[in-house]
Amino acid sequence: RSTSFNPEWVKDLKLLFPCENINLSKRSSRLPNAPRKYRNGTHRGIDFFANWGTNIRAVARGVVIRADHHYKEYPPEFREQLLQACGIVGHTPSDIFNNVLLGKSVFLDHGFNLIPGYRTISIYAHLSDIDKKIVGGEKIEAGQIIGKTGNSGTRPSTLGTKKEAHLHWELILQRNNEEIYLGKGMDYEPLYKMLSEIFYH
Repeated sequence: RSTSFNPEWVKDLKLLFPCENINLSKRSSRLPNAPRKYRNGTHRGIDFFANWGTNIRAVARGVVIRADHHYKEYPPEFREQLLQACGIVGHTPSDIFNNVLLGKSVFLDHGFNLIPGYRTISIYAHLSDIDKKIVGGEKIEAGQIIGKTGNSGTRPSTLGTKKEAHLHWELILQRNNEEIYLGKGMDYEPLYKMLSEIFYH
């Protein structure tokens, strides 16, 4: 069975909120571990509900490893077919998740600096725009603007609307043969408390 998350690992972790003045949602559906029935999966990140076009900033210093400047929205029927495939497979395959559902995204590599013993990456998804300075290999400082919120990769976006704009954000910890998302498997109360202590404005 895969390792669940140990809050001890992040007792010294401090991350900048990715959107200024936007705090954690108290709703469990917006936090890690929430079920995502439409794709037979589990939410691995935090949804920050910021209006369309809100600046997104790096939560910590890192290096860009992905910046989807040329992301093109998928046709709605195609997205639906892929979601049906998730149902048949029994989970959300990584190709569908990373290439389609995250929309226009940026991945930052934080190396082994944030959490002792783990390589960590942060993911910023559903963007409407990515800053032109954000390109692969570029060093990024904490607080640097990386792009703007949107709804790319979501159903409303495939239908040509700006509804449900939000930032989907994840922190992934990598060690041995595993990728463990921040808060994996934790109950709501301790999870919310832990996340509240990690983030600052």
